[in-house]
Amino acid sequence: MLVLLVIVTLLNAVVATGFALAGVFFPGFVVKDGEGSHTVRVFAFYGLARSLALLLVVLWAAFRADGIALIWLGTLAGIIQLADAAIGTQTGDRIKIWGPLGLGIVQLVVVALAMGFMA
Repeated sequence: MLVLLVIVTLLNAVVATGFALAGVFFPGFVVKDGEGSHTVRVFAFYGLARSLALLLVVLWAAFRADGIALIWLGTLAGIIQLADAAIGTQTGDRIKIWGPLGLGIVQLVVVALAMGFMA
């Protein structure tokens, strides 16, 4: 179960970091008409700072095979994805709603299963 938790949590953190990187280099991908916008790029850097920090801590916990840390980090990552889905409703882009929603639900289900196996 720990392997599944590691895979899903790493995937979640990599997706979030990739999305933030896309916002830094291609702001129009994140915000309609965002190309060339300094404000969009600054907000993308804020997102990158947070998602990259989460990715690094998830990598550390995965390397240590620390199940408790991965449960906490997986819970955090799942909640972040659900919040991203809520934010996605403001864009009108279904991918920005259903992608994070699906990933957040999968993450939280895997966390719940891992908690059951570790109990």
